[in-house]
Amino acid sequence: MSLYQNSPVELLKEYREDELFITIESLRSELLEVAQERSLSDHVVLELSQRLDGYIVMAQNKMMESLRSRKSAATAYGKKPKTHRERSKAALQQ
Repeated sequence: MSLYQNSPVELLKEYREDELFITIESLRSELLEVAQERSLSDHVVLELSQRLDGYIVMAQNKMMESLRSRKSAATAYGKKPKTHRERSKAALQQ
């Protein structure tokens, strides 16, 4: 029995961020429940774990993409993002 409906890569563009986090939380809960009933090496547990991993990677990629687009937008408007050192120095001066 395969628990995969579609691969997470195929769904990447279709998922909105809120749907993605709901899916992750749902899979996490299901995995915890199944793992309590079965061995951690059981094929169902492993398949759920791999599916959850795929969605977590998808969420991380979306977050990185969002971060990159915000940085490029700030640069496009003439705002140079501050480095860690510049932020620390500014905090010490206050």
